[in-house]
Amino acid sequence: MRAEPEHPEHYELHFQDETHLETNPYLCRVWHRRGTQPTLPGVGTNRRVTVFGSVEALGRARIELVRAAQDTAGFVRYLELLEAPHLTVHRAIYLVLDNGSAHTSQVSLQALAARRDWLHVVWLAKYAPQRNPKEREWRRLKRAARSHLAADLRAFVDGILVGLRQLGGVCCTIVDEVPQWFFEGHRKPPTGRRAGRPVGAKDSYKRAPYRRKQNLPAHT
Repeated sequence: MRAEPEHPEHYELHFQDETHLETNPYLCRVWHRRGTQPTLPGVGTNRRVTVFGSVEALGRARIELVRAAQDTAGFVRYLELLEAPHLTVHRAIYLVLDNGSAHTSQVSLQALAARRDWLHVVWLAKYAPQRNPKEREWRRLKRAARSHLAADLRAFVDGILVGLRQLGGVCCTIVDEVPQWFFEGHRKPPTGRRAGRPVGAKDSYKRAPYRRKQNLPAHT
């Protein structure tokens, strides 16, 4: 790690992490009558989105990216958003990361290496919530924005965006990249094929011929 001046105007320290937010309400502490079990309404099919986010140690910057999945492409897209404020203020950035799979993939490591002139990575353990202030922000976000049942998927994502803005920060970059197929109820990008087995499809192995079983008389 290269030494930097002690003056904070020369660098930024960002704590980065990801979290999942589900359409089922977030379970937390509630008031209820003694002797009764509190219940919450739930959705028929649970869906979730992933937020890639970071907060600067002095609250000068915040970057939040909402996507449909947690993958390497999402982390690389987050790095692109992180590069934009660097080109504006020209500060060196120290990025605190855990050793999650999205951070340590080959593509992610190449993207980090391509930005090593201004981006310096501080690696944590694979799961170290006590050393990452972003974990506490995720709990605040889930209590504030996901403690109720959303009317539909669009309202579900909009509530998350409102909760991210309420976290505060001098310069906030909040990007919604949830695709349209998510709001249409698909779990994965549609391929365009009709539902069911394709016409003329053949098995990769030969099936045994079907034989009807005969009921043999029992021994008496």
